[in-house]
Amino acid sequence: MEDPFRRGVVAAAAALGFLMSASCRTNDPSVAFVDFVVAVTDETFVLRASDPETIATAYENLRGGNGRFPIGPLRQGDGGFNAPWSWHIDPDEARLTEVAIEVCDGRPSYVEEHVEDFLSIGYCPWGGRIVGVRP
Repeated sequence: MEDPFRRGVVAAAAALGFLMSASCRTNDPSVAFVDFVVAVTDETFVLRASDPETIATAYENLRGGNGRFPIGPLRQGDGGFNAPWSWHIDPDEARLTEVAIEVCDGRPSYVEEHVEDFLSIGYCPWGGRIVGVRP
């Protein structure tokens, strides 16, 4: 027997994904994403997320509803959205988490100075919080 709560959550996530796809910028109309501004102490970077669950969790984080922080594999280049940094978190693998190893933590400027190291370990700024959404 199907759980009605789970069915409701899945329906809500699908609706959220549909609504956000209308306002998300992309060259491929089948791919929806949202650009979130993440603050790490006094610095910021942009986290582009395409996973509907990650997007919902990030909006919850923006409203103060959770203490999760970004995590994901780092890629070279700003990705077209994370200037002035020479790196970005892979939008397809960007997630928010509650715990991570310390070696992937750091401010965006520290990542910039050690980008080659972070390309192999990923990025997980423990103090990172969603503070905005880019239009």
